[in-house]
Amino acid sequence: MRKEVISGITVEYPDEISFCFNPVVINVSGYTGASIGMAVIDVATGNTHAEKRAMFSSSCFFDASFYMQSAFDSVDFKEVDYSEAGAKDSKVGRLFRIILILYAADGSTEGDFQFETFVIWGAMKIGERYNGERTLVCFKNLPFTIGMYSSGEDVVNVIVNGNQTASYKLPEQKVWNIVLELAKANDVVIEVPGKKDDSSVFDYTFDYTFHKALNAPSRVKLIMDDCKEGIYLRWINRHGFYCYWLFCKGDESQQVADEGEFIRNNMTDYNYVNGYHGGSGRQQKKTGSNTLNICAPLVDSDTYDFLFQLALSPVIDMYMGFGPDEIDRWMGINVSVGTYTKTRAVLQDFVAAIILPETRVQSL
Repeated sequence: MRKEVISGITVEYPDEISFCFNPVVINVSGYTGASIGMAVIDVATGNTHAEKRAMFSSSCFFDASFYMQSAFDSVDFKEVDYSEAGAKDSKVGRLFRIILILYAADGSTEGDFQFETFVIWGAMKIGERYNGERTLVCFKNLPFTIGMYSSGEDVVNVIVNGNQTASYKLPEQKVWNIVLELAKANDVVIEVPGKKDDSSVFDYTFDYTFHKALNAPSRVKLIMDDCKEGIYLRWINRHGFYCYWLFCKGDESQQVADEGEFIRNNMTDYNYVNGYHGGSGRQQKKTGSNTLNICAPLVDSDTYDFLFQLALSPVIDMYMGFGPDEIDRWMGINVSVGTYTKTRAVLQDFVAAIILPETRVQSL
């Protein structure tokens, strides 16, 4: 939290970087007027949400996270461009301007306070680090991107087999998707050199300020995997990064359910005219649903935590192959809820059940 004291009025407000599913809290204390208005403005689109709250014993409280969450409703998360290598906007970060307006008892304004915060789709929990050094498994025969936050004015270098092969500019404050050409790669490191005296890591444990971290270093190491057989899933984790994993396919269960009313035709003779008895009825509709078990065998503790975020994600897609129009095809799915037990074993299987879209069947 940031803090300002202006003419005896204390304003506590969010850091320069926020997460839309964490509380985005604004506290005002020491103001003796009647009420305070708040306007939350999406800088990119100009869309504005406003509300006014009365003072309670010279204090007032706001949580702007609900307005910021709504700004991501228009984002089509399945639109990820894998067509060419480069750094591309993942659209999971937005800049917001918040204006606080002080109102006297007669309705006149007595001043305002403004600030900006960059909001990321996601949530942090106590003890987590964001945008730090990471190691990812890269399935180079399948669509793959690397998520990376940048405050702008950065350059990301691609080091393949010990040699720098490409360099991409990150000119704006965004959460980027880095797309690479990895057909012949064996050892890959993605890094933002930055300045060694700064940090791009945000830690929610000790209230470490989430600042813009200009020219901060960042590094991602890729472990290359040649496999391409299995169930390939893509999801967005709680840090707003696209994640990928190739799972082993398990058993598939199919369930058929009745829907609609049971119809009896009382206008037909009760005999077997034309081989049909009028006293019998007909079920109007049936639906079918498939559940598919998937497994990542013998993964370590860090990988298990990485895969567990699949169960928490509201945006999960299954890869359906490369279409004739040269577009990677994905199908939206869900993961069954349940209890996931992480043991103390050095290696253990990660098992989940994915729910495929409802099967279209005939209905009358």
